[in-house]
Amino acid sequence: MEILPHLVVVGLLVFILWLASTPSWSFFSWHPSLMAIGYVGLFCESILLFHPRFSPTSQHSLRVKLHQIFQLLGVGMGCAGGWVIWRVKEAAGKDHVTSWHALIGVLTLCLSVINALNGAPLVYKQLRLLPFLNRPLGALKRRHAQLGLFAVTSALLTVGLAFYSTWFEKKGLNLIWQNISFAGTMFLVGILVAQVYERRIAAPSSAES
Repeated sequence: MEILPHLVVVGLLVFILWLASTPSWSFFSWHPSLMAIGYVGLFCESILLFHPRFSPTSQHSLRVKLHQIFQLLGVGMGCAGGWVIWRVKEAAGKDHVTSWHALIGVLTLCLSVINALNGAPLVYKQLRLLPFLNRPLGALKRRHAQLGLFAVTSALLTVGLAFYSTWFEKKGLNLIWQNISFAGTMFLVGILVAQVYERRIAAPSSAES
């Protein structure tokens, strides 16, 4: 198993959690913490599970089960993180969605919830009896993977933009940390795009991807 993507995930998580708790923990700290764990951690790992080079297990049924658990937890944490920033803005009397970070963040939440629902027919066969879901299983898997790729790319871009926000700048760190952190998120985007293209677009009929 190649561990570089996992190391980048862990590195970003540790860095963001440290930033969130510096100089002290506040209610706002839950926003970056929940978003980082949900999207950088759980979402990325739930996709990496399906690549034989990055997965710690070759058992497909276990990959699928872990994917479901990670995705549901990730969506839950993302929604909780979104609620936190909404409460913070409301309490401060500030406008909502006034930056690219916020706008793409809202898009991320919408895409992740939609894709979680989109994955339900893959788990519950009865749903495939509905007319709009009555499609070949391979087509449903491909659509789920592609929409999931949009969701996680949007999520990582949101996290990357956070490193250039006022919140990060107030930490007083050198600009190089912004660039390194952003590069880490874009590295993960590249890995995940290549994986989904290889496993679901270039070879859509693969049963085990």
